Amino acid sequence: MKILCCLLLGMCSLVNAAPPVISNIRVAQRPGTKLVDIYYDLSDTDGDLQLIQVAASADAGLTYALPCTSLTGAVGAGVALGTNRHIVWDAGADWNGNWVPQCRVRVTTHDGTTPPAPPGMAYIPPGPFQMGDNLDGTANAMPVHSVQVDGFFMDKYLVTKELWQSVQTWANNNGYSINTGSWRDTGHPVSTINWYDAVKWCNARSQKEGLTPCYYTDAAQTLIYKTGNCELDNTMVKWTANGYRLPTEAEWEKAARGGVTGQRFPWGDSISHSQANFYNGGGESYQTGTTGYHPTYGGGTSPVGSFAANAYGLFDMAGNLWEWNWDWWSTSFYGAPESLTNPRGPVSGSYRVLRGGNWNGLAGDCRVSYRITYYAGSADYGIGFRSVRR
Repeated sequence: MKILCCLLLGMCSLVNAAPPVISNIRVAQRPGTKLVDIYYDLSDTDGDLQLIQVAASADAGLTYALPCTSLTGAVGAGVALGTNRHIVWDAGADWNGNWVPQCRVRVTTHDGTTPPAPPGMAYIPPGPFQMGDNLDGTANAMPVHSVQVDGFFMDKYLVTKELWQSVQTWANNNGYSINTGSWRDTGHPVSTINWYDAVKWCNARSQKEGLTPCYYTDAAQTLIYKTGNCELDNTMVKWTANGYRLPTEAEWEKAARGGVTGQRFPWGDSISHSQANFYNGGGESYQTGTTGYHPTYGGGTSPVGSFAANAYGLFDMAGNLWEWNWDWWSTSFYGAPESLTNPRGPVSGSYRVLRGGNWNGLAGDCRVSYRITYYAGSADYGIGFRSVRR
């Protein structure tokens, strides 16, 4: 069955004076299949590795909202320069049985040159990514949709015992009220942190380092959030501040994917104890290796950085501890068109979002698109967090 007609467009992002270039683009559907081959040449005078992203349109390029996640080959982060770079799009998996003459495919490249990251953080580049997945039928992870996110920095590691203690001690001596938390040992992430304390801690970290806090208790953004359990909304966040804050759902998922689309985990489609600290129940086709708790770390956390980083240099984006996100919970994270650029979630709600799975959770919890709802006042032994900043 013929499923689509494509015209490929090459684009590049100006990051410095020497932008990368995509040229000589060719696209064709393999006869008798639903696979689409995309070829292009990639050059850059700086010689940097590139971040290649693909989006698809059904309206001749007015919007790029078609699911386009089942991609393999020269796509994602770390793509080398050269001729005949090759991407395979499994359009049958993403858009089965469809065809429109106005179909377009957009390929973008982002230069590997990035602004210097603060200590302990990694830069997540700006640009679109495909949020959600339809691999395992999880309703609240669908539909797959294209989201534009500005560039930001994210902690490479879950907040550790040592970092938590240093900021918390300063905070409680400077007008804050933040609970102690708990941990397994030196070098392990802090846990039993509720959402309110994570947010207040971000403000304290900002002030401790001489940065502008992000969270306030009023819409005028004049009263810094320091004490109590305040139900903050989007108007109480100074989004342009240079201080620390929790990632939005969109920021977290983009960071976890590491520039790769259409995969369950930051590294691919299967998971084992060589890649993450989780409970392998053996009940999913994508689980491999030893079952039960992690054979080294047993029923508890592992030291941060115990497993390989993703392509953005982030550790433990799957397993170890669930991570608080900013957003109020909604059964669907897909909404009006304005939510497709730097979405910040619902304007109100009763629960907040957790992402990433943990040491006591099953493999399915560790999928980059998997999301659960949790009461903001709960401080659970399986929950931690990491922060982001501009």
